Amino acid sequence: MIHMIALIRIKNSALFQEYRERVPSTLAPYGGTLQFRANASLTLDDENHLGDFSQVALFEFPSEDACRHWYESDDYHDLLELREQAGQFTILALDA
Repeated sequence: MIHMIALIRIKNSALFQEYRERVPSTLAPYGGTLQFRANASLTLDDENHLGDFSQVALFEFPSEDACRHWYESDDYHDLLELREQAGQFTILALDA
């Protein structure tokens, strides 16, 4: 099982909402699911200098390969321009 965390700084709320609505359909073919998303309310420590984030999302994939194949898929890559306009992202995959 692989968990993927997205740390998101929203730049454009309307475009972010569109991006957020389109991502789930790209996950399904790779067994990926959105586990939760939440607004970030407080940064307690920032020793890595990543800065404040607007939102955090947690996804789950059956394997690292599935996560990588999703990220490299044409369906997800079709959303990258929208993602760039919507916000700034730090995405980490974690072996759970």
